[in-house]
Amino acid sequence: LAVLGAFAATGPAVANTATVSGFADITYTASKDGDDAASKAKNSQFTAAAEVDFTATPTDGVTVRVDADLDLSGNGGGSSATLEQAYFAWAATESVTVLGGVFNNPIGLEAEDAPDMWGTNHGVVWNILDHQTSRYGDNIAGLGGAFAVGPATITLAFLNDIDDATDDDGDGQNSIAAVVNFAPIEGLDLELGHVTQEGDVPGTDAGNVTDFNVSYTGVENLSLALDYLTADETVDSAYELMAKYTFPVGVGLGVRFESVEWDGDLDLDDSERTTFHISYGIASNLTAILEVADGDEDNPMTAVTGIEPESVTTLEFIATF
Repeated sequence: LAVLGAFAATGPAVANTATVSGFADITYTASKDGDDAASKAKNSQFTAAAEVDFTATPTDGVTVRVDADLDLSGNGGGSSATLEQAYFAWAATESVTVLGGVFNNPIGLEAEDAPDMWGTNHGVVWNILDHQTSRYGDNIAGLGGAFAVGPATITLAFLNDIDDATDDDGDGQNSIAAVVNFAPIEGLDLELGHVTQEGDVPGTDAGNVTDFNVSYTGVENLSLALDYLTADETVDSAYELMAKYTFPVGVGLGVRFESVEWDGDLDLDDSERTTFHISYGIASNLTAILEVADGDEDNPMTAVTGIEPESVTTLEFIATF
């Protein structure tokens, strides 16, 4: 839907083009401090993944996009391919766009793909939403419309229930999503989003989710961001604070602090993680990121937050085409 909003802001497409793009994502886990066998097995290990995106925009303004994810990380040499997105975007007017199919979840600040992420690892807000959505990679399915109103874009969507909840008869339920993007001044972007979900099992479902995020890039080479989420079940609140500065030589320094407060019924302490990273643009299409993430030692909810209960050091190379 963020893509949908961009279409609505720019008006109907006029080009008759077909493009292929994507990236390769190579990650090396240098060290992982856990004492268990699973943690030790991940030390000094490489993984590889890739994505190929196909986009076509005929002259009548209906864009079609299909993204395919490739995972080459199996230690036995195995690989897999998964359809990430498949949707159309119809620019009905200069200020209204309709999107239909399977696409990235619009709720939350962080994007899904490696070139668009803050660092090597997804933050807690994205991970909570990914745990909430039943489809691969925090994706959702349905039909939405975006309306450009001055500096704001309003998006409404009717979706399959994001966690595929069913009623007593086994029929599929539905979710409703609403997102407002607002850019009052150059460099400042605000977003408020809400999505419904029928599940209400603590520890499994998050129920209805509301997210507010803000990013600021008004100072050259400096970016600041806050992402704050609340949910009806499992998670009481979660937030991320992020800062990154990129020096003119292409070296970037970043820090992110994350915290999750759990629903009182779960009787869990807050989960926290602090991440530092340094990045370097080796070439226009190749970036290297060295990242150290220090998470809670007694975190029982790694599957929900993505916070590993130990310190993890990774080196990542992202090559785009």
